[in-house]
Amino acid sequence: MKMYSKGYTLWLIPIGEAYAKLSNLIKGLAEEYNGPIFEPHVTLLGDIEITEEEAIQRTGQLVSDQKSFPINLRLVDFENLHFKTLFVKAEITKPLQDLHNRAKQIFKMDIPPYMPHLSLLYGIYPVELKKKIISEIGAIQEATWIVDKITLIKGGEVSEWKIIKVFSTY
Repeated sequence: MKMYSKGYTLWLIPIGEAYAKLSNLIKGLAEEYNGPIFEPHVTLLGDIEITEEEAIQRTGQLVSDQKSFPINLRLVDFENLHFKTLFVKAEITKPLQDLHNRAKQIFKMDIPPYMPHLSLLYGIYPVELKKKIISEIGAIQEATWIVDKITLIKGGEVSEWKIIKVFSTY
């Protein structure tokens, strides 16, 4: 079954050592368990269904006056959803929650409470396999980086995801 995201998405992409470690982990899991390969990212806001021009303008508004802040990944977990089959939870800090709340306001979206995470594997897998993977990867998933950019992505099927523009924070 093909899975896809709708519209546009705002990503917080790791940098430096965190990017390298998480990117390698995602590629390794995708190859071992026949999943898609994707860029490591924490979704700030997704399924934004507006024009590209509007998405660029509103993302620019979102990053204006936005200060850089650290993001911390700590605990691996899983759900029974394609895009949340195996992920690392991000700590919900005040700067991260505030940025998400501003994004919801600017993009005029009323969505469920924010559960920031970085996916490690997409697909539907048995619970026992997910528990086995978690025990095998151990603490490798822990990562911290400074969020100084917000990336606007055009959705679709995973293989079609495309960076539209990268916005630097101040």
